[in-house]
Amino acid sequence: MKDKEIFYFHPISVKGVNFRNPFYISSGPTTKNIKQFIKAEECGWGGASIKLVIDPAPYINREPRYGWFSNTGIFAFTAEKRLTPDEGLRLVEDARKKTSELIIFANITYAGEKSIEEGWGELAKRFESAGSHIIELNMCCPNMSFNVELSGEAHTDSPKTGASLGQDAEAVSYITKVVKEMVSIPVFVKLTPEGGKIAQVAKACIDAGADAVSGTANRLAIPPFDIYHPGKAPYALQEEISLSCFSGEWVKPLALRDTYEMRKLLGKEPIIAATGGIRSFRDVVEMALMGANLFGICTETIISGYGFLGNLIEDLKFYLEEMGYSSLEEIRGQIVEKLKSAEELTIFEGHAQIKDTTISAPCVTSCLNFVPAQGYVMAVSKRDFREAYDLIVSAGPFQSICGYVCHHPCESVCIRGDIDEPIKIREVKRFVLEYARKNNWKPEITTASKKSDKVAVIGSGPAGLSSAYYLAVAGYDVTVFEAEDKPGGMLKYAIPRFRLPLDIIGYEIDMIKELGVEIITGKRFLKDFTIPQLKEQGYKAIIIAVG
Repeated sequence: MKDKEIFYFHPISVKGVNFRNPFYISSGPTTKNIKQFIKAEECGWGGASIKLVIDPAPYINREPRYGWFSNTGIFAFTAEKRLTPDEGLRLVEDARKKTSELIIFANITYAGEKSIEEGWGELAKRFESAGSHIIELNMCCPNMSFNVELSGEAHTDSPKTGASLGQDAEAVSYITKVVKEMVSIPVFVKLTPEGGKIAQVAKACIDAGADAVSGTANRLAIPPFDIYHPGKAPYALQEEISLSCFSGEWVKPLALRDTYEMRKLLGKEPIIAATGGIRSFRDVVEMALMGANLFGICTETIISGYGFLGNLIEDLKFYLEEMGYSSLEEIRGQIVEKLKSAEELTIFEGHAQIKDTTISAPCVTSCLNFVPAQGYVMAVSKRDFREAYDLIVSAGPFQSICGYVCHHPCESVCIRGDIDEPIKIREVKRFVLEYARKNNWKPEITTASKKSDKVAVIGSGPAGLSSAYYLAVAGYDVTVFEAEDKPGGMLKYAIPRFRLPLDIIGYEIDMIKELGVEIITGKRFLKDFTIPQLKEQGYKAIIIAVG
């Protein structure tokens, strides 16, 4: 656990409600019970918004099915389980009793037939009485009536909620005005980007008295699906494919735009909370540059837990100090006036020159053998060890040996070192290859059609055996001649055993033999045979690799 002092960073006050820092957990699966709120306070969060409360109980209220698509940074879910008003009120009451510094948002929506005052207003008053610090009006959720509206199924005559309601500036601003008049605590309005009018609706809300506005981290979309089994759900325990709520790092560029558009129209003073794709201090800086005051994070708490906030704040403090800023306020909105439309851009004549032609990860381009390090490290992170093994051995022979003796230039350029320390790439490789040996995995090597030509290789060190490997893969009949009693050359006779065990050398040589390479030992070049003699024996090419 971080020193608690780190959590008192850039405190912010909204209408008398004081956040110890500008980071809060957005409404979602990590804010639906009291244990989560206690943990959120322990880990330093400035606030937390309770899981959405709908009154009356919603027509979509089922245990969600989650999907994490790590290759695209997409976190998705279908259906949704909300809190009833009574559940939400108990959660707020318990959270106020068991936390002391956490700002509690009541994230609410009304879906009944009562008037705005009797529906939205009375619901907000109940949550104020329960101890909420802030009322957050949900005008954004894409999985409420907007989901049904798009899918064209039942309930289309039900009152609009979420993203369906949130596109109607007149309706949203009136609800905001009524609620603001009926409660004494701050009112936030969480808005949808659907319809392309988030800034206009935000302005209507601010004009109606809202104390802050925010975007949302969710977008309704079609989830990845199996083209060989179209219609089959990508989620376990769900049969049909369905529209899903998408969030995660991929949404950040869209969330940046939402924040920019609201700040551009609202001016400098109104409070804007940015949500969507925030995972690191860089994301926070980008959102602040677009004009954000507060930062809502949900998906990353699902993926990484609550405890990453301390590191994020430390990294952010370091950045501000490095850049000569004393606070986030100094950078807030810097980009807003600098962002230009296409017609305003300064475009120079001519062609850009490519400065850096490297398009692979630094760990790959620094590797003398171009082993796809970023690929197998990612595979190991997903516990897909077979995939990691296949990627490693695809780069050629002696990978196990490299796992012991390589000087690992990949680690010196690993970009993880910019954050804390480089990944131990060589150790990861060694682990994978040792795991493969224990499981008797063999590389899947595709060889070319067999050729009639024979090739002789003189010397069985790394150069000679590598030549033999690639020639065999190319389909040639290869014979290696070695002066010593055992093959391996410098691998065997120069590197000490505490650095490179003999069985590892033997393991790699055996894999080369399995390609059809013949190794003849105890035959010294120029003493036991000559090049003319090899040619007389039918060898069409001869490689001298004597070290």
